[in-house]
Amino acid sequence: MKLYGALASPYVARVALFARLKGLDLLPTMPEGGIKSPAYLANNPIGKMPVLEVDGTFIPESAVICEFLEDLYPGKPGVPGSALDRARVRAVARVFDIHVAPHSSVLFRNLNPATRDATAVANATQAYATGLGFLRHYVLAAPFAAGAVPTLADCTLLPALAIARKTLCPALGVEDATQGGDNLARWWSTTTKEPLFGKFLADYEAAVDAFLKTMAGR
Repeated sequence: MKLYGALASPYVARVALFARLKGLDLLPTMPEGGIKSPAYLANNPIGKMPVLEVDGTFIPESAVICEFLEDLYPGKPGVPGSALDRARVRAVARVFDIHVAPHSSVLFRNLNPATRDATAVANATQAYATGLGFLRHYVLAAPFAAGAVPTLADCTLLPALAIARKTLCPALGVEDATQGGDNLARWWSTTTKEPLFGKFLADYEAAVDAFLKTMAGR
């Protein structure tokens, strides 16, 4: 298997962290020519990352890739427990993907002050905060996002909130969900102290820093 993409992407990082949680060594690499190259687009016309190549088949979308890895390697589940437990895990990831991620994407596209759409930023900032409110309802922080053990829910949230606190929060004044006394902040504090997640966070933040340095030099 090959995972294509840049680790600085929170979606690529979700897959890489989920693989690590399951005991898999799946490090992402950028495809030759980039994700807009004809060769990459021939296999993934969406032109986004990540993509997982498995025996000549190319699987897009981070959520789908994680579910594939869960099915392929059930021995160490990343979506464990009863049907209700698994629903809780998927609910956290789904709420993030529907109610937070689209607005963070708008905000990322407006990081550059020279091309910033103030109206779009204001609307997305409000919608992002609303989405975080939904997450606070579903995140258990007991101590992990969906219960007593790390799951796909934690792998979904950690990279996304980590990159937001490095970019969106300082540049646009977006709410930092990792701060304060609510359950999301408690979840962050606990989860980032867990050895696997703490190590991954350090690797991820280094990748984000390198990406930001590259962008600043352009």
